[in-house]
Parts: sequence; structure tokens; C-alpha cells
Amino acid sequence: MKSIKFTCVKLMIYSASLLVGILVMVPFDGYTNQKIVVQIGASKTAINIQDFVKQYNVSDSITEVYLGGWYQYYVGNFETIKQATDYSIEIVEKTKLPMAYPRIIEVADSIQQQTQISDSVPITDTIIPLEDSIKTTIIKPQNIPETSVKNKRQVALNKNNYLLLNLIGEEKALQIKNNLIIYGDKHFPFLLNRFYRRVVEKIFVYPIILLLILLILFFILNVIFVVLVLYYSNKSKNRKERYIKVYRTMYEEVLLSYLFGEIDWGKVLVKLKKISRPLNKKIVSTILFNFQDNLKGGMDDQIPEIFVKLGLHKSALKAAKSAMYYKKVQGMRDLTYLYSKGALEIIPDYLNDSNDLVRAEAQTSYIRLHEDKPFEFLKTLTSPFTRWTQLTAFHLFRLHQLPVPSFVDYLDSEHPNVRNFCLQMISFFQQLENASEIFNLLKSPVELTRYLCIKAINDLRLYDGKELIKNIYSDETEKNKLEIIKVFRTIGDENDFEFLEGIIQTDSISPKTEACRSMYYMNNTARERLEDLNLSFEKKLAPFIAHVTDLRN
Repeated sequence: MKSIKFTCVKLMIYSASLLVGILVMVPFDGYTNQKIVVQIGASKTAINIQDFVKQYNVSDSITEVYLGGWYQYYVGNFETIKQATDYSIEIVEKTKLPMAYPRIIEVADSIQQQTQISDSVPITDTIIPLEDSIKTTIIKPQNIPETSVKNKRQVALNKNNYLLLNLIGEEKALQIKNNLIIYGDKHFPFLLNRFYRRVVEKIFVYPIILLLILLILFFILNVIFVVLVLYYSNKSKNRKERYIKVYRTMYEEVLLSYLFGEIDWGKVLVKLKKISRPLNKKIVSTILFNFQDNLKGGMDDQIPEIFVKLGLHKSALKAAKSAMYYKKVQGMRDLTYLYSKGALEIIPDYLNDSNDLVRAEAQTSYIRLHEDKPFEFLKTLTSPFTRWTQLTAFHLFRLHQLPVPSFVDYLDSEHPNVRNFCLQMISFFQQLENASEIFNLLKSPVELTRYLCIKAINDLRLYDGKELIKNIYSDETEKNKLEIIKVFRTIGDENDFEFLEGIIQTDSISPKTEACRSMYYMNNTARERLEDLNLSFEKKLAPFIAHVTDLRN
């Protein structure tokens, strides 16, 4: 027999369902009983009913109930509260009673009741205010004459329930309260019902309690909802992962068998079960993508053929035209590696896309598919060429050993990041032609562009640029000043001593230190000139020289 495995969530659901079912479906009428009566008096000691009848001219049968140390006296047994309310008004008008109130009383099996006829038992005592009696539900009578409505408890209740009574009305509020009590009497056990009735009473006296209870219930329901969502989402995720793992293994075996000639295409179509499902198509596309990236030796043409034969190129084209950016990226990637014809048609539309990820994927795909001119798109680029895309493009360029274009052709781009990328590529590939284009960018308002130009002059050994960078030194930033000084360490000569000495004599510590380093490592003549300069400064340059000659620096 298979055992039932309870999780925390299942146990909570089953327990709550069982409790609600018991409370709603199974009534507990045997514990309590309710009566709608009119109370006409209460006393700590038993009163003489006959004297009471003569004094107040009462002709009804009077029921005496002893509860919690009080003798309570009622008349009538009504079916509705309205009947009791009408009768309370009527009995006050017909007799000399100062007050009478309709009430719902609960009578447990253990409570002793005595019904006295008005002409059979003598009584004497004073009527006790009704708010002192217990185990009763007070129902405020409607349309009672002003002389008979003197209960301070009722007035206090109305003030506390001002908002509630104005929203739904006094009569409606009392009806809701009585319905709640009746429901508890019918469906809750005696002990639980006692607590439930106290809560109901408090709610209608202090409405803030109702708000707190609603907030607590909302919190509990919210916690249950979150737990259920987490449980079922995790369960769905695990089921999907198992599904993908099973079909991925099966599809890989089938496709590898076909690629190695073990089975024909007819058997492939038979063994590729449920291939029409969107998720299964994604699984096959991922497998073919990995095959194309890792399998070589004559299989480069077979894998794209499988992609087209299965109709997956249609799904990829549809994904590439989707409104969702991540679908566009995945679609372009699949087309680039497995259906280049379709990729060449759609990639130009996304080279300037507003989404960075879509634009980056389109630009890298362009480089991958245009081996003769991989960076030609830079001429028409109107959107930023991000640093991450630059790194990816350089990686693809080196990985596939694409022909090196002349990056000087793209230096006139309107985007600074394109110009900066080209300057870095010019330095990396040592493209010395058209150095004048590099010199022109020394006037660029972008600090990084000027920095890369200075660095290019240093890396490419462009001696014609020395005078240009000397002229702009005083107006440059601290970072660019240091890069200018480094240029003279590589391509400096005796004509540059005066420029470096001026920096040592007047500039701040960082440029002064870098100038000492450039002179020290330029050549022997410059080193001797630096020593003479140190002597003329009474060896004040000794700490700087010691710093630049320390191998740790």
C-alpha cells in the first residue's frame, strides 16, 4: 500500500479544511439554546413576583432565571427581535413598569429555570439596572418613547460605534450582531462559543478590534497565499527541470546518432517525440547550438541543415521579431550560428536598437557574419557602442582570426566610445598610417579620447606628436599630464630636457616624480642632467630619484 507523504503545506491545507468542514457542517445545538424575551427586572435576591405584579400591574407570566448570582425576570417568548421590541414598548405603555428591554438569552442545559405565574408567587424588590446582569445580549429597542429610553449602556455603545452605525445604520448593525451570535450558537461547541460571543460583543463596543481581527486574518491569508505560491512554483520549476533533462538526453542521443551516420532522417523524425511543443523546440535549438560550437570536422554544414529541416528557423525568426527583448536576443543568436541567411536579413534592423542587450547581440552577430568587413557597421552607428560590446567584439575578432580593418576609417564617428575603441585598436594592431587623424583628436572635448591619443603617440612612437602634446600640457587634466610625461621616457631626447626640467621645478609632486622617472630612464645623458639638477637644488631631488629607482615602484 502506498503511504501518504505529508508536506508542511499539505498538512496545513488538510487541517484547515477539516476544521472548517466540522464547524460549518456540524451544528452543536445540544449545548445551548436561545430565546428572545423581554426583561423587566433583575435582583441579587429573589423578589416577590406577586407583589411586583400588583405594584406594576403586570398580567404576563414571568420567568425567573438565576445566572451568575443574579435573579433575572423575563416575560414572553418571541420569534423575532422586532416582535420583542414592539412588545417591550407595549408593556411599558400598559403597565407601570419604568423600562423593559428585548434580549436574546442563552439557556444551557445546566441552568435552572423557574417559570412563575403572576398570581402564584409573591415578589418585592427594586429593579436593578439591566447592564449589571450577565450572559445576555442587549438589543436596543426601536421607537421606544423617550421616557423609557434611559439606559446609559446603550448610549455609550452608540458613541463607541459612531462610525459603524453611520456606515450601515443602527438597525443593520444590531441585525448583523445577532446573526453572528446565532451562527455561533448553532455551529460552535459551548466553550468555543463563549469565547466567540465575547469577541462579538467587544467588536460592537470597540470597532478597532474588528479592524485588528481583519488585519490578522489578512496577514494569515497572505502568508498562506505566499506559501502556496512558493510551493507550487517550486514544484512547477522542479517538474520543468526534470522534463528538460529527460528530453535533452533523449534528443542528444538521437541527433548524435544521425550526425555519426548510425540512423537515417526518417528514424530521427520518429524518435524526436513531441518536437512540435515550443519547449521541446527550445531544447533541440540549444542542443544544436552547442553542437555547432563544439563539434567540428565536416559537421558544420550538417547541423544547420537539421535546424532547417525541423523548421526551427521559423521559430527563431519569429522570436527575433518578438516584442520581448530576451526573445529577440535568443532568436538572433540561434539564427547567427544555425541559419545565417535569416540572420543577415534582420540584424541590420537592430544595430541601433534602444535596448542595450538587443543592440549588443546584433552588433556581435554582424561581426560574426561579415568576415570581410566585420566593423563596417561603425560607420552607420547612431547608438552607443558599449564597453561590454567592445570587449565581446574584440574577443570574436581574435577568436575567429578575422582580417584586420583600418580602424582609422572609423575615427570620424559621432560617438566618443566608437572613436575610443578605434584608438585602442590602432594602438593594439600598430596601425601607423594616417597619424594625422590621431593628432586631430588631441583637440577632442572628451578627456578619455585625448588620453588615448596621447597613449597612441607613445605606443606607435609618433615623434611628430611631441610638440603637439607639449603645447597642450598646461591645459590638460592631471591624468593626461602624467601620460604626456610618460611619452618622453620612450621617444624623448635632448630637446625635451628643458620641458621636463620645467615640470620638475614648478609642478606638483606627481608630475615632478613622473618627470624624474622619464629623465632617469630616457638615456644616460638625461640621467646625468638629472644628477646635475639635483646638485643645483641642494639635493632636494634625491628623494624623488630614490623613489623612481626603487624596483618596488
